Amino acid sequence: MAIYHCSAKPVSRSGGRSAVLAIAYRTASLLTNERDGLTHDFTAKKGVVHSEIVLPDDVEADWALDRSALWNAAERAERRRDSRVAREFEIALPHELSADARLSLARAFAQDLADRYGAAVDFAIHVPQGKSDIRNVHAHVMMTTREVAPDRLGEKTMIERENRWLLANGLPTSHMQMRDIRKAFADHANRHLLEAGLDIRVDHRSHLDRGLELSPTEHMGVHASQMERRGLDVSRARLEDKAAKKNADLIRRKPEEVLRILTDEKSVFDRHDIARTIHRYINDNDGFQRAFAAVMASPQLVELMPAQNSKLAKYSTREMISVEHTMAASSLRMAERNSHGVSTNKIDQALRRQDAMLGGSGLTDEQRTAARHITSPTQIAAVIGFAGAGKSTMLSAAREAWEAQGYRVHGAALAGKAAEGLTTSSGIAARTLASWEYGWNHGRHKLGQNDILVIDEAGMVASRQLARFVAEAEKRGAKLVLVGDHEQLQAISAGSPFRAIAERIGSVELTDIRRQ
Repeated sequence: MAIYHCSAKPVSRSGGRSAVLAIAYRTASLLTNERDGLTHDFTAKKGVVHSEIVLPDDVEADWALDRSALWNAAERAERRRDSRVAREFEIALPHELSADARLSLARAFAQDLADRYGAAVDFAIHVPQGKSDIRNVHAHVMMTTREVAPDRLGEKTMIERENRWLLANGLPTSHMQMRDIRKAFADHANRHLLEAGLDIRVDHRSHLDRGLELSPTEHMGVHASQMERRGLDVSRARLEDKAAKKNADLIRRKPEEVLRILTDEKSVFDRHDIARTIHRYINDNDGFQRAFAAVMASPQLVELMPAQNSKLAKYSTREMISVEHTMAASSLRMAERNSHGVSTNKIDQALRRQDAMLGGSGLTDEQRTAARHITSPTQIAAVIGFAGAGKSTMLSAAREAWEAQGYRVHGAALAGKAAEGLTTSSGIAARTLASWEYGWNHGRHKLGQNDILVIDEAGMVASRQLARFVAEAEKRGAKLVLVGDHEQLQAISAGSPFRAIAERIGSVELTDIRRQ
């Protein structure tokens, strides 16, 4: 099971640290700190398999791609003896991913930070050495505390500002920004897990936020374990044992706690997944065996595919099956309801305008078919396409037709970057799914019969969340349009709500790769 981890800490002179020393160690480099003249040589360090500097997409600053120049500039930019000279993030890279996919994930997160703050970001991927857990692949991501300019480091980044200043300027506090960063990393990780064909999700929320009573536990680490074996007092070990005993008792009484954690990460799972999840919370064999038996005996557990060998059986939960059945039933009702018609004349006009904007041969036949499909009267529609097949251009034409008919067109996506991309490429004003739900919970942004809601990258959305959007659209009488990538549709071997809906209501596919 993929484990979520994304933490941040400052690199500060008050703690006796320097940016040059920190990055030399993280990247196994030889660097000289020009401020104090000390040279740091970590080229013999094992386990660093990749390091790289990324810059904001809209900044030309080749000088900052030189590691020594960048981090010595970070040191020079700060005058005070207690200055913060860098901010470091540590992220867990799911061991289920290939090495190339883990690199892509680390790079995507680093680029997100660079674009979000206008900073330079230097990351290094570490793999475990010796007797360490082979699954503990992680990346250290160091970000400058100042924005990177063509020839220097400039103003402090937003996350480094004082909260008093941030609030006075209507900006989120550093704590709120960190929460957004943690969610952003979860979105990046889930995207890569999905594209790798893995039915796995990570969740950035705390147990408390998820409504779970289980106490999170941490491994003691090699030094604490050695101390405990020698009979020395390790307070954290006592706390971990106490938490494990509490968890064992809780799981026996409420095995659905484990099942909820499982279905937050996977729609369908097996005995090994159950065992691995329980092992996170219980560290003694007797407690583990009793908890495992309690989960396997839970009335909430449903065996989906009986197998001659019980170890190969697949499971889900009654709650998850109910969610997906309810969503499928809603989708079928919406597919039979012709509530959002657009006149043929307005669709033709929108297509002609899009042809004129494109020049050349204009829209492809596939794009025209897809635009007509999603502007049909049905209350729900789905379109699937390869990346680069022109989904955005097609959506732009559909938006024009809907607006000409008098509809209000809105967009949504799981990740903020995807929502921004939908707005930029198609003209459909979009927000994240979380933002939509937050608004609904506070009585804002309610949908109505005159609304069209387009969800981009629908294949990324988990069953529970997509079910809430389907239910809201049906309840409010709004039209729902689901747009997904062909790769996302094929990726999940089980539990893909987007694919399940597309199979039931029908869909149009875009297969011609045509960058526009």
